[in-house]
Amino acid sequence: MFSTGLTVPGKTAVPGRHAEAAHVCRLLEQLRDGTGGCLMMEGPEGIGKSHLLAFARSEAARLGLRTAPGEALVAADNPRARIHKLNSRVRPVLIPVDTAERLSATTARLLLELIRDTAHLPVLWLVARRTGREVSAASAALEEIASRHATRLRLRPVDAAAVEGMGAAAFGAAMEPRLLQLLNRCGGAPGLVWLLLDALADEDLVRVRAGRAGLRSDELPRRVRDAVALRIDDLSGEARWLVPALAVFDRPCSLHEAKALLGWRTMQVAAAVDEALAKGVLVERKQGIDFCYPLIRDAVYENLPEATRTALHREAAALLQCDEGPADEIARHITLGSRPGEDTAGRLFAFIERTSHSTKAVTGSVRLLATVGHHEEARALVASVLHGRDHATTDRPAQVRTLLAVASAWLYTGRNDGLTGQAIGFLDEETLTPLHRARLLTARSVAHLCDHEPEAALRTARTALHTGEQSGDLLTRLLADMILSRCALDAGDLDEAVSRACQAMQLAHLGGRDTAHHYPHLMMAPALVAQDELTEAEIMLRLGEQQADRQGDTWLRPMWHHQRALLQLAAARLEEAAQSAETAAACAEPHSPVGSAALALLGHLALLRGDVTTARYHLRCAALGPFDTLDCGLEDLLWRRGVLQDAEGDPEGAFRTLRPLYGSLPTRPKLLVREPGAAALLVRLARCSGSRAQAATVVAVMQDLAARHPAVRSLHGAALHAEAVLHDDVRVAELAHREQRLAARPLALAAALESAGVLLRADHQEERATNRLHQARSLYEKAGAELHARRVRRLEKEQLPRPASTKDQTPVPGWGSLTESERRVGMLVAQGLTNREVAKRLFLSPHTVDSHLRQCFAKFAVNNRVELTRAVLEHHTPADPENT
Repeated sequence: MFSTGLTVPGKTAVPGRHAEAAHVCRLLEQLRDGTGGCLMMEGPEGIGKSHLLAFARSEAARLGLRTAPGEALVAADNPRARIHKLNSRVRPVLIPVDTAERLSATTARLLLELIRDTAHLPVLWLVARRTGREVSAASAALEEIASRHATRLRLRPVDAAAVEGMGAAAFGAAMEPRLLQLLNRCGGAPGLVWLLLDALADEDLVRVRAGRAGLRSDELPRRVRDAVALRIDDLSGEARWLVPALAVFDRPCSLHEAKALLGWRTMQVAAAVDEALAKGVLVERKQGIDFCYPLIRDAVYENLPEATRTALHREAAALLQCDEGPADEIARHITLGSRPGEDTAGRLFAFIERTSHSTKAVTGSVRLLATVGHHEEARALVASVLHGRDHATTDRPAQVRTLLAVASAWLYTGRNDGLTGQAIGFLDEETLTPLHRARLLTARSVAHLCDHEPEAALRTARTALHTGEQSGDLLTRLLADMILSRCALDAGDLDEAVSRACQAMQLAHLGGRDTAHHYPHLMMAPALVAQDELTEAEIMLRLGEQQADRQGDTWLRPMWHHQRALLQLAAARLEEAAQSAETAAACAEPHSPVGSAALALLGHLALLRGDVTTARYHLRCAALGPFDTLDCGLEDLLWRRGVLQDAEGDPEGAFRTLRPLYGSLPTRPKLLVREPGAAALLVRLARCSGSRAQAATVVAVMQDLAARHPAVRSLHGAALHAEAVLHDDVRVAELAHREQRLAARPLALAAALESAGVLLRADHQEERATNRLHQARSLYEKAGAELHARRVRRLEKEQLPRPASTKDQTPVPGWGSLTESERRVGMLVAQGLTNREVAKRLFLSPHTVDSHLRQCFAKFAVNNRVELTRAVLEHHTPADPENT
């Protein structure tokens, strides 16, 4: 089933099998020295036994050993005589036997006798057999060989790194997350991986761009689906119906669930399951009966006719509702089992009415509807629960629970859609209990936060916290602390953000079922990153994601990946950050805020890695969707656009794009908290545009953040760096990179070193400048930030002559005191060129042009460009040859 024509030269034909391949090599070396034996390779179908046998044959040929096909040899007349004839030339013999389980009982017994009779000869038998519950005629003889005359080698699935290596070897490029995720659905079976890779290549379903291979479509290749269909056709009638039915469960299922879904008797189901287990299509796990590999389940599910698939989902929904199964799984089957034109929202509403105690039922249904593209139905579902079908019989407690559940979900994504505004009307009612009032206040504070009203959100969350403490409601206190943590982080109060997130973590642990589906980890991780605690933040994300997977809250996956990408960016692990951001974008809802934020981050990472075209494309796509998550607001999109414009040589345009940020920084320094290194660039852009006051504002905000957090080295280093850029202060620039060395943020350190190098060179300290620039370039190259590395390499090529005397560094007035570079800059400025135009003309950086221009001002004792022009023309007319 898993055979394929795709081959990779060398030892990569057995990826992930280095230990097993080394063992085979040792046996072949011993065989060359005259020692034979028998090796029994065992494992399920597709595990790579045939690939290992092929590797053994190629190695035997390299060593000059004779190879005889075992199946043909055993089936021939008088096999003993043939083996002795092969040995008559004193050449050792390798005899591989593949698919030994298919031998007849007589042939298997003969194989046993041959192995026993040739034990003293230089003959190495390599016997491969498939393991499983199926018993064949050859089983008894093969078991005797394995237990008495052979060394056993049990093959297990290969790891994820080996699978990734197989994909990279097949396409000659690194794997994008979606393609790698599909390959990992093979469960580590090399044969199945090769089949999938071969089918993807033949059907042109993979595109390779910029050294990365990605999927063109989400559908499985036709060849894979056909191969699985043939495998299912080998089963008997009942087993052939059982296997597709179980494919609608995206998890292991019990015998009881299979029986109820199909409406069969217990013995019918047991017999069909036993056959599927014996054939290796299904396997037994602790949680129940499952497919041998996830990709097999995917192929079986895609092969189902749509009508059959819909009917099975409807039956599964009814079955799970009777058994009071997981609410989110029931909602999934209700949605996927809906017929065209059917009121899906109405069916979900009816289900939620019966299980209104379940927060997970509401959030799971809303998120599932949005995930499959039913955004209007998702809003209609929430609105119908909030308003009730019959206003005369409105169940206010159920409405409050629904509102709180939806507000809890939107707390992570930043979406509001105006629906949480219902809390305002409910709070006016005098009949509310203290518990309901506290929870509605929490929902209202979420609405304020999503609507970018931080002061109102802070005020309402504090009231909710106080009310929750009075009513003893842990859930209200948990959500209020999470909101207060987010508000504190956005306002630059890192200690308060961490403290509130810690309290929320404790409440989530104590709350049991009520708080099980809330994850303060998503508030704690960015607060820890802002405090330079990157390792602790990564642990927090891993723990939270594991808990969410156990609880079945898979709709949060884009948030986990996006947070991880931001953390990896702070740690200058750009390749990993790009993979995490791609995964976040791939598993996010279409046109969702989280998906847009992930695309914007992908664009920023592509720019850092020097791919301006891809960066422009991702940022354009991000701008098409909503961009208002709690992790990334509109200022983040503006910031990434401004960085792109600056990289394209348009600092004035970048400043115009970023102008709204300068005014909001004193009250909302969110960007500087998450990316402290942004301060220096904001200062430089403001200075280039002549807005020194706004540059000073950035420095003041950064200095305030550093003063409030004396232990956070990245904030101190960023404040010093911004100040050095503002005042061209070499001494402060040197202090900045020393401070950044303690912050574990390589990109921020490299930027501070680069600025120090530029200022040192302008101060004619060439040796120290070269040292700083070299360190900056090394850090950029190590991180993969090719955009910055190229710029520093250009700076390193620029040379400024040393002054004649180091005793007096005061500029000497007059044209004769100018260096050659300063003369060129002065002449072009006198012709009316801007700094940016001069930089392009002379192939210099804007920093260097600005430094030369200031030296010209000082040496001519002038204060502006007009006076400089007049002074230059006094020495040289436009016809002077030096003007060229």
